[in-house]
Amino acid sequence: MFFHLQCAQLEIEKPSLFQFLFLSASPTSVGVVTSDFASGGRFKTFEPNSFTTFPTSIPIHSDAVGRYTNDRVFIVNRLNRDSIQVLNPQLGFLTEQEFSVGQGKNPQDISVWNDKYFISLYNSDELAIYSRTNGTKIGGVSFTSLRETFSTSGIPDSSVESSYMIQDGTSLFILLQRLDRNDVSGYLPPNSDSYLVEIDMDLNQIRTVYTLPYRNPSSKIQKVNLFGEPYLVFSCVGRVGFISQIDAGIIAFRLSTRQFHPSRLFAEENAGGDILAFQIKNEELGFAAVLDSGFTKTVQAFRPRTGERIGTLLQIPGNIGISLSGLLLTSEGKLLVGSTDFTRPGIYVYDSNLGNVLLNPIPSSVELTPFDIFQLQNLQ
Repeated sequence: MFFHLQCAQLEIEKPSLFQFLFLSASPTSVGVVTSDFASGGRFKTFEPNSFTTFPTSIPIHSDAVGRYTNDRVFIVNRLNRDSIQVLNPQLGFLTEQEFSVGQGKNPQDISVWNDKYFISLYNSDELAIYSRTNGTKIGGVSFTSLRETFSTSGIPDSSVESSYMIQDGTSLFILLQRLDRNDVSGYLPPNSDSYLVEIDMDLNQIRTVYTLPYRNPSSKIQKVNLFGEPYLVFSCVGRVGFISQIDAGIIAFRLSTRQFHPSRLFAEENAGGDILAFQIKNEELGFAAVLDSGFTKTVQAFRPRTGERIGTLLQIPGNIGISLSGLLLTSEGKLLVGSTDFTRPGIYVYDSNLGNVLLNPIPSSVELTPFDIFQLQNLQ
């Protein structure tokens, strides 16, 4: 009798088809790029208030990131697929367009402007421009003049390591890491300054190049209202991984003056390691995914106004084969943290409105391992 009672309860608690459709279309749903880190990945949708993962499962590359803009999901299939995949939410996220950006170009991000796609390429010295109509290349913005002129080997490479982008008005801001691929160590240290480049999206040309106060920007760019006005905020990691040093942090670029805030919002000295990803709620609360020199992974809370560390939400020792991948603070205040535990991968959900309490001690499954998490809202 106990067995039948349990089955009946489970049957009652199953979400109806209406609930699936409603939640999947609601502003609280998020997109999740998942991967098996080998043969392929899947795009999934997840509702953090109900911990619901929906049946939608769109095949994508095993190394991909996602962005939602102009009422579409854009999957940036990176190295070895080198394509942009456009999914239509109104058609069950079916792929309505996919085009190549060139073998080995390793696309990193996409921005939509009128009839153009701007695409940053890690293995190139230009910002590529493609037709929104048919996915053919129609131009580019050259970064040849921004290549490094120094290498410890004496032979500078020809790539500028273009990465994440964000729009503001008619300007497109893009981060250039400018790493030394020919460094004698065999690693890719930032031996030259990194840049934030402002592009005129109407004229397809560089407006201004800003030298970053710290090197190797590695996070997505957030547009955040701080100190009464909008800033572009991103994390620089400097030397990271096997060559890690305490040498960077989260920095803010003031849009009204086109100048960097004089202080880091969260310094590596306070975090105790490289800040790989972050999310900021307001001046008093932010979250950071940190990797220290011993490969311990933590999710920390910090105060952007003062730069102080105010708590640790999650800590994973360096000798455990679990990583953190994907960090998102939703507009409702839920902090989503992707866990790459291969025995139980999934998404942890914390509530920043309730003292950062963990709502699901067992991470919610999204089938494969989460790699990138993003809101299904037009944010730029």
